[in-house]
Amino acid sequence: FDDTTEQLDIVRRENKNLADEIKDLLDQLGDGGRSIHELDKLRRRLECEKEELQTALEEAEGALEVEENKVLRAQLELSQVRQEIDRKMAEKEEEFNNTRKNHQRAMESLQASLETEQRCKAEALRIKKKLEGDINELEIALDHSNKANSEAQKSIKRYQGQLREAECGYEEASR
Repeated sequence: FDDTTEQLDIVRRENKNLADEIKDLLDQLGDGGRSIHELDKLRRRLECEKEELQTALEEAEGALEVEENKVLRAQLELSQVRQEIDRKMAEKEEEFNNTRKNHQRAMESLQASLETEQRCKAEALRIKKKLEGDINELEIALDHSNKANSEAQKSIKRYQGQLREAECGYEEASR
C-alpha cells in the first residue's frame, strides 16, 4: 500500500506538474492567440493602408500621365510657336532686306540724279557766265555801233546839209 501511495503521490506530482505545464501552455496559447489576433488586426489595417496607398499611387500615376500629356502638348505648341516666330522673323528679315535694297537703289539713283544736276548746274553757270560775257561784249559793241551810228547820222546830216548847200549853190549858179 505504501508503494501505491507513493506511486499515487508520484502520479499526483506528475499530474500537478503536467497541469502546471498545460496551464503554462494554455497561457502561452492564449497569449499567442491574442498576439495572432493583434497580428491579424495589424495585417488587416496594413492591407487597408496598402489598398489606400495603391489607390493613391494609381491616382498619382493617372495625374502624372495627364500632366505629362499636358507637358507634351505644351512642348508641341511651344515648338509650333517657335517655328511660326522663326518663319515670321525670316519673312520680316527678307522684307527688311528688300526694303533696304530698294532704299539703297533709290539713294544711288538720287545720288546719280544729284550729281547730274550738279554737273548741269555747273555747266549752266559756266554757260551763263559765258553768255554774260558775250552780252557785255555785245553791249559794248552796241554802244560802239550806236556811237558810230550817231556819228554816221551826224555825218549824213552834215553831208545832207552840204549837199543842199551845193544843190542850192548849183541851182543859183544855173539860173
